[in-house]
Amino acid sequence: MACLTQEIIEEILLRLPVKSLIRFKSVCKQWFSLIIDPKFAKLHLNQAINKENYFKNKKLLVSIYRGNRAVDAVSPSVHGQVVSYYNGMVCMDYEFNTSTYTMVSRNVVADSHFRLFGRKVVGSCNGLICVVHGFNTFYLWNPSTREEKTLPHPIVVHRGRVFHGHLLQGFGYDSSTDDYKVIRCSYGPSKHTTEVFSLKTNSWRNIHQEFPIGYPSQSLGVFVNTALHWDVDKIYDRDRVNPSNRVVSFDLTEEKYMEVPLSDELRTGSCPTLGVLGGDLSTIKRDFDDGHQVWRMKEYGIKDSWTKLIKIPPSRIPSLFPFEYTKDGDIAVLLNTKELAIYNSSRGAVENVNLVVPQSNYWYRVDLYEETLISLNNYS
Repeated sequence: MACLTQEIIEEILLRLPVKSLIRFKSVCKQWFSLIIDPKFAKLHLNQAINKENYFKNKKLLVSIYRGNRAVDAVSPSVHGQVVSYYNGMVCMDYEFNTSTYTMVSRNVVADSHFRLFGRKVVGSCNGLICVVHGFNTFYLWNPSTREEKTLPHPIVVHRGRVFHGHLLQGFGYDSSTDDYKVIRCSYGPSKHTTEVFSLKTNSWRNIHQEFPIGYPSQSLGVFVNTALHWDVDKIYDRDRVNPSNRVVSFDLTEEKYMEVPLSDELRTGSCPTLGVLGGDLSTIKRDFDDGHQVWRMKEYGIKDSWTKLIKIPPSRIPSLFPFEYTKDGDIAVLLNTKELAIYNSSRGAVENVNLVVPQSNYWYRVDLYEETLISLNNYS
């Protein structure tokens, strides 16, 4: 190794997984200093999310819920075998055997002390996962480095077990300031607040803005293009005719609400459910007579860029949610909140991957994240 320059050593280390890099911190002081450097962590993140490594570094966080909180009472199974299940979650490689459409099962955070049960995942970004317990206690967690942080309570503390009104939450990254932010918007008949938490300042601010229109059908914001997004069902225009679906975003840089245009077809009919496919804003539109339609906004903010990707004819599947492409170009979906499956584009059929909830009164939440070195301690 003595004959290798510092630049070559850095290039080699940038291509290694996080687990190896954590182990290699003990090789020498020089490597330790390099690996814990925030600049190295950002370079490693860029390496992890580029197209060449896009699927290799993806991990699947599967949490099992009863009601609106994760539980630790049951374990999911992959093709008949119970997966090791820790603290209300299981994290697995995002990898599918495309010949048989079964999932490669391996709990990648089996030794983590972070507890998810009794809590709810708000979102993930750059390897960090935001979790909330109740109405006021938020956590940030990097499952790859095992770092975790309990956030201070928001300015407005909601008491009691039930919140009377609407509570919106979201988590994302503001690239303009290199800051991670949590959003909480709470509103009801008498009061309305939007609060923003900044990891850099470790504090909340009330930005004195109201959610502009209607009531979103999803409480958790979908993070795309430095903004969080919520779908809103059937909003009337000024002359009180032609109700239409809308998408409201909260820009993390400008810290204000905006509206993202929907195509004419998505503005009518059932309210579409938002998601992310290939890094772009996507939506699934359900129709009892017409089946499921998956759309993708290929150019952010451009109304005419909404493109219908697939159409699944009416079937016995009441609920289908796409959450990512596979490396073969198929789409991974969650069926009826209880089964993971693949939509095989060449066959035009849904193939079950045999990851199922063992009991009928439980349901899945699926989140994707990247293995990164992003450290919460660097933002204190």
